[in-house]
Amino acid sequence: MLGLRTAIHPVADLAAARDWYAKLLEITPYFDQPFYVGFDVGGYELGLVPAEDDRCASPYGVEALWGVADLDAVYWRAVDLGATPIEAPHEVGGDIRVASVIDPAGNRLGLIFNPHFAVPARGAVTISDPPATTLGAPDGALADVDLVWTRALSAPRAAVWAAWSSAEGLAAWFADEVRMELRIGGPFEILFFGPEVAERGSEGSKVLAFIPGRLLAFSWNAPPHLKHTRPQLTWVTVELTDADGGTALTLTHTGWPAAGFEAGGHPDWPATHAYFKAAWPRVLDALAAHLGAPAA
Repeated sequence: MLGLRTAIHPVADLAAARDWYAKLLEITPYFDQPFYVGFDVGGYELGLVPAEDDRCASPYGVEALWGVADLDAVYWRAVDLGATPIEAPHEVGGDIRVASVIDPAGNRLGLIFNPHFAVPARGAVTISDPPATTLGAPDGALADVDLVWTRALSAPRAAVWAAWSSAEGLAAWFADEVRMELRIGGPFEILFFGPEVAERGSEGSKVLAFIPGRLLAFSWNAPPHLKHTRPQLTWVTVELTDADGGTALTLTHTGWPAAGFEAGGHPDWPATHAYFKAAWPRVLDALAAHLGAPAA
């Protein structure tokens, strides 16, 4: 284990929660999409996801304590912005002080001042440099060229979710070798080619968001032969709902940069779009065959 990386808060109104935390933290989210909003908080992450209705009735989850330099100032700032106090700032021993509030979405937000603990400097950790990648368009402008498919499957939603949500489940129908961990930031790497080639598939792709049994979102790259577009990641969402005794699956491939489809754009972008327009139906056919559920 590498340490606490992300605290996830499910919220009923993602846009309102995003705006509230942007004011509290005085930063904009580094990732802002309808399925996930992420804030980089000192090298750690505060993530917001759309909540199921029954997860919004009361304070949710284990309380994560966020380290702050001025406990009183942050606590009262949160209260002034509409948070509900739970515990006022107080000392628990050894000069350590804590406080707690409920954010407007109903999530517990803990605060701690701990003079005995310092977050290691980012430069103190050595990691290998992966190929440079960018998620979405660098300028934020996306083309209106989303690829969307909806399939009716006779398999129950739990079975369809199981086929997407683990390395074993994916390897049974998508590709022989899969690296996948169901956690925010976990790998979502589908390897289509053998180890004799340098680039085998979706290396570097990661899980962006998930709601168990309902939604999975992951970043996605172009195939190795499209060198210009491969470093710039798009993303895919898979949504599941109950339908007529089976499951309705909607797959959306989005995140296409507008500049790639305008005059003067690199031809690899239309080529990448065309590649996946042909590829995803075959993937969904393979899923249906695996589940014994004819595609419709």
